[in-house]
Formats: sequence, structure tokens, C-alpha cells
Amino acid sequence: MFITILLFFLGFYILIKGSSFITDGAANLARQLNISTWVIGLVIVGIGTSVPEFSITLISNFFGREGIALGTIIGSNTFNILFILGVSAVFFPLTFKERWVKRDLVWNIFAVLAALLVATYSLYGGENSIISRTEGLVLLTLFCVWIYYSLKRPDDTSVDAGSTRAFTLPVVIFMIFMGLAGVIFGGKWVVDGAVVIARDLGLSERLIGLTIIGIGTSLPELVVSLTAACKKQVGIAVGNIIGSNIFDFLMILGFGAVLSPIAFPPELYVDIWVTFVAATILIASMFIGKKATLTRTKGTIFILMYLAYIAYLAIRG
Repeated sequence: MFITILLFFLGFYILIKGSSFITDGAANLARQLNISTWVIGLVIVGIGTSVPEFSITLISNFFGREGIALGTIIGSNTFNILFILGVSAVFFPLTFKERWVKRDLVWNIFAVLAALLVATYSLYGGENSIISRTEGLVLLTLFCVWIYYSLKRPDDTSVDAGSTRAFTLPVVIFMIFMGLAGVIFGGKWVVDGAVVIARDLGLSERLIGLTIIGIGTSLPELVVSLTAACKKQVGIAVGNIIGSNIFDFLMILGFGAVLSPIAFPPELYVDIWVTFVAATILIASMFIGKKATLTRTKGTIFILMYLAYIAYLAIRG
């Protein structure tokens, strides 16, 4: 048990360091191509910080641990919206640009809704609780559409030149490959450890995924968003969260289902609805009080809502 727990936490450390390598490498490539801070945050950093969830979800699904796989995605996304953006706003109120609200926050809701629909209803007459390969392809197609429009977008051309250290192209490629190796091995150790911990403590694997792993894999997003908010780089602070959420529900679920159809436990329906409501509240908060701004008051409310959700999970078990 001690070795398992040790590997569990070591796996988390390797996951976070590996995702940091991938994110820094990708951001360097983006900067060399003169891509804006919003696109770096939304696409490059958002995807990079979601690599831990990607690794854990694929490994969990491969070994038939759907509770961990889906719990990690759903738990991570709810934590991202309510806690990370909430904490960031409490310390550094976040002012959104109008186009972010109208396009990317809407895409965020759409991504969660698409995942919810394929998890709840079959698109071609199969089992409702199975995300099939066909439905996985639908999610992947939506992800490609989002990527296309995100990279095509000509506005917000400000480039953040100083958030990461500059590296040469060979070093960047090496960093990305080392990061990928780290998240693969780290992800395997986290999944194995979570299964043992859940079994020994009498907890469900989905609860472990929604809380410990979901929160743990969001640590890169937490660090990135707080650091960016502190530096007044709102594009990266917010784009990182929105990009990560869209990637999780469209790319990770889609790719995972294409490799192997994913059984969606009915017990997680409430939790994915919570994520959908959180995404809806985020966009609604842009039109309440100070427009297009996540104020300290709103951030505090977000944090309290997340703590209430955690209390609910603890009671539900």
C-alpha cells in the first residue's frame, strides 16, 4: 500500500512536470509563429495543461476503469470553472473581451452539451449509456472545427513575449517528447494508485476521479491561470481554462471513444450536468453586475458553489 501511494503521488508530480514541458515547448513554437496570447492560452496552453487528463482517461478506459476516466474529465472541468477562475478572480479580477464571451464561452457550453448528449442519448439507435465510435468521431469533428476557427481568427494579435523562456527548435522538440513520456508513465501510476486507494478506503472509483484525480490533474491549469492573472495576461489566464475544457470534452472523450467505446455510468449524469450548469453560470456572470468582468464577488460565489458541490460528493459517497 505504501509503495502504491508513493507511486500515486510520484505519478502526479511527473504528470505536472511533463505537461509543463509540453506547454513550454508548444508556447515557444507558437511564439516563433507570432501567434496571439489568447490563442496561446486557448489552444496551446489549454491543450498542453490537459495532457494529464488525456493520459489518465485513455489509460483508464483501456483498462476498463470508466469511472476514473470520466470522473477525471468531469471533475477537472468543474474545478477549472468554479474554483480556478474563482480563485483567480478573487486575487486578480478578470476582464473578458466581448469576442471571448460571444464565441469561446459559447463553445465551452456547446462542448459540455455535446458530451452530455452523446452520453445520454444514442445518435444511431445503440445503447444510451455507451459513447460509441461514431459518436466519438462526431466529438472529434467538432473539436477540429473549433481548432480551425481558433487558429484562423485574426483578432487579438498581441503576443506575450516573456511568459516562458525561449528555446531553440531542437530543444523544443525534445521538451515535447520528454513531456509526453512523462505523462504516459505518470498517468499509469496515478490510475493504478487510484484503483488501490479506492478499493482500500471503500470509495468508488468515480468519486476518486471526480475529486482527487480531477483536482490533481488541474494543478497545471491552476498554476498557469494564477500566474497569468498576476501578470495581467487575462488572455492566457482565461483562455487556458476554456481551451482545456473544450479539449477535454471534445478531443479526449472523442478520441477515447474512437479507440474503445466508453460506458458512461448513470451515476455521473448529475456531475456532468453540474459542469454544464457551471459553464452556463460563467457566461451568465458576464452580463450580471459589472459587464464582461469576473469580479472578486463573483469569484467568491464561484468558490462557494464548488465547495458546496464537494460537500454534496462527500455526502453522496
